[in-house]
Amino acid sequence: MQWLDESSKALIENMPLVESLKQIAGQQRTSWHTPGHAGGKGFPDWLRDLFVSADLTELPVTDDLNRPAGVALEAMKMAANAFGSGLTRFITGGSTTGLHILLAMAVGYGGKLLLPRCVHQSVVHIAALMAIDLRWIAAGAYSRFGLLPQVTPQSVAAALEANPDSQVVLVTSPDYYGTCADIPTIAEVVHQYGGLLLVDEAHGAHFAFSSDLPPSAMCAGADACVQSGHKTLPVLTPGAYLHISAAALQSGRLSADRLEQMLPIFQTSSPSFPVAASLDYARAWLEHTGEFAITRQLDNLMDFRSRLSEKFICSPLSMKPDPGSSLFRDPLRVVVCLDGNISRPTASDLLMNLSAEGIDLEFADRRRMVLIPSLLQTEQAWQQLAVALNRLLPEKGGFGLVGDDDLMDGTWRSLMATVPEPILHSGEVLFGRHQQIRVDPAGAVGRISARLVAPYPPGVPLVWPGERLDKNRVDFLVRLMENNASISGLDQQGFWVLA
Repeated sequence: MQWLDESSKALIENMPLVESLKQIAGQQRTSWHTPGHAGGKGFPDWLRDLFVSADLTELPVTDDLNRPAGVALEAMKMAANAFGSGLTRFITGGSTTGLHILLAMAVGYGGKLLLPRCVHQSVVHIAALMAIDLRWIAAGAYSRFGLLPQVTPQSVAAALEANPDSQVVLVTSPDYYGTCADIPTIAEVVHQYGGLLLVDEAHGAHFAFSSDLPPSAMCAGADACVQSGHKTLPVLTPGAYLHISAAALQSGRLSADRLEQMLPIFQTSSPSFPVAASLDYARAWLEHTGEFAITRQLDNLMDFRSRLSEKFICSPLSMKPDPGSSLFRDPLRVVVCLDGNISRPTASDLLMNLSAEGIDLEFADRRRMVLIPSLLQTEQAWQQLAVALNRLLPEKGGFGLVGDDDLMDGTWRSLMATVPEPILHSGEVLFGRHQQIRVDPAGAVGRISARLVAPYPPGVPLVWPGERLDKNRVDFLVRLMENNASISGLDQQGFWVLA
């Protein structure tokens, strides 16, 4: 901040959030996390300047993002063509808003939805708002580079068979670790049953632009999907795309009129034009150089893997890493695991050490570090990361896991695969007039949870509002807190339960 005059410095010192962001921006940190524009480096200078000067509202020359008819509609049509959809809308409130719109239009108030437990917390909230009747899909397929279970075509078929009155299926693919379901086969299964397939593809906005990546939901036959452009593309936070397939529109499985009805209900009446413009920019950039940029990052990843110590286990370049598995994975969701031989440090410890050196990863659990490289990441940044990781290794021996890490992984997966006893619908708990109290862990067992409880990231709930807290979940969540995990809906003061 040396260039600031004294009055500007005094003003900034009176704005704690501005001062904090100013300090971070001036540190020249290396980003391996969202957003994908790499601290603005992914935008040309003229576009960065435009984001401020063109922060406008609905004008005759700007169009209306919620009811596009002019230039905004033209930009959205170009995006639909690029991403392979029949209709695309720009969402300036992230995939959370996109999922709310999509489920409201496809399921409706009081409708039925088939889904696995491994969904983002935003799905819990729209299910509560819309009084959606939830039916569960078993998820038990795993990648060794991920923690969360995925659904399979077989488990989706079994759920549709067991719930003939439920026609809408929601799948998350890819998940936070880059693990992808077999969407092409799942789409075939869902359509054979006359159903509708929706995909939370928040982390897969780049898939449509390279054959070296898993097929995008739109290319794989899904009826609709939501993508967080800002996670992997040069898009301002929280820009997202909502796509509906041409086949879904032509068949009447989904209606453009219904989308236009729902969109202004959930999206702000003052959507951000700079965010929308960055979605337009990312589409044009991907069409021009996306395939080349993805190939370059895969080449950088290959070099990074060759430089990394053998005491690390790095996710493979292949999108089919496990022979015989129905799962895919995004090779550009880089997962670095610890060798399983001895104890400290954990992956989360390494994340904190790297952060102190100005290298920011997306997140880490105890045994895996998860990196989201920007499609504009430099070769130098990849090499710097390998050097930094290798430098953190102890001089003698490996480091591996802390005693019960395998057990913790197994417990987490087991809890994700089972459903606690549902007592009340989440909407009744979140919006009803029930009295809530906070209790210690011992007093929480057997009580009804008043909050969504989700380790964040990845933001996948272990407990939904209205479910009974069992001892296994309470004990496990306490262990996560003891290991400094951030948990939405829970803190050191205890669990919120119904009185």
